[in-house]
Amino acid sequence: MATSIHASVDVVWRCLTVGRGAWWPEMRFEAVVGSPLVETWVEEGRQASATGSVTRCDEPSLLGFSWTEEGWDHPLDVVIDLVTHGESTSVTLTESGFSRARTPHSLPAEHEEGWRYHLAGLKRASEDQAADVDAQ
Repeated sequence: MATSIHASVDVVWRCLTVGRGAWWPEMRFEAVVGSPLVETWVEEGRQASATGSVTRCDEPSLLGFSWTEEGWDHPLDVVIDLVTHGESTSVTLTESGFSRARTPHSLPAEHEEGWRYHLAGLKRASEDQAADVDAQ
């Protein structure tokens, strides 16, 4: 899955990592390999969570993490690549491991929908931040 964001790679990286509260407040981690990662949300009236850790961090171009939920046999792996294209940044997100984790068959499509939502939030936050920087 990919999107283009009209902001520098540095701005996108900052929004992806330290500015995450503006677009994904339920997700917590530090951009350091080995850092614990936790996402919490409410599903059907009860709190749910996914936990994992940061597995790759090459500022400002690559962030990777693994995460799992109760009932999965193995964690899923997520890699987010940021590449500069002129004044924009190309963001490519790959999530893998669904068959190994033995997740429900509907989960890849559900996660794809979730990633589209979160990448749209990252795009908005990054472009807003870039506009603020340009205005100064």
